[in-house]
Amino acid sequence: EAGRWPNGAPYYVMKLVEGRTLKELMAGHGSWRERLELLPHIIAIADAVGYAHSEGVIHRDLKPSNVIVGSFGETIVIDWGLARDCRRDIPEPPAELAIATGSGVSTVSGKVVGTPAYMAPEQARGESVDERADVYAIGAVLYELLAGKAPHADETPQSALDRVIAGPPVPLAQVAPGAPTELCDIVGKAMARVPADRYANAKELAEDLRRFSTGKLVSAHAYTPWQI
Repeated sequence: EAGRWPNGAPYYVMKLVEGRTLKELMAGHGSWRERLELLPHIIAIADAVGYAHSEGVIHRDLKPSNVIVGSFGETIVIDWGLARDCRRDIPEPPAELAIATGSGVSTVSGKVVGTPAYMAPEQARGESVDERADVYAIGAVLYELLAGKAPHADETPQSALDRVIAGPPVPLAQVAPGAPTELCDIVGKAMARVPADRYANAKELAEDLRRFSTGKLVSAHAYTPWQI
């Protein structure tokens, strides 16, 4: 519904979304092997964001707590408050950098927008971003699925922000030993430090994840002739 209050202020009513966050579901699994059953939800995230990208919209704050999984397995990407329409030249609202304290997964606003633990390096530096920043964030969610923790989780958002800018996270081979090499390579490509080295958009990432889940060759992995 949409309308106006008696004082003339506009309002609109959004669909009620119920379920558990992907963050909660991840916490309920002890190992990457158990969490791997949640991979279809990651693919669904990439599909949903891929559609947004096809319409020129980027989310800019993708993280497990912004994904709701319903009782019948439906996956909903929520909290589009920081989304941006790249096809329209609308300047960012002026604001000072504001960082919440206490948790390394808080959303920040101002020149730097998003959640530090899942942020692409260019986003952490306050630069203009495109679809590839969302690709990085989905890669970071997949990293957490395998590692059991966010790639740049820290005590405070500011320290997490500093870690993102400083360099890549600990390699998955160290924090998730035994994890599928092809899936780790997909994460590596999605989270490449240079945007040009990532998937161009979430749709391409979704396609590679789907190839992995169906036993096909993935574009992010370099196969030997023997492996092929």
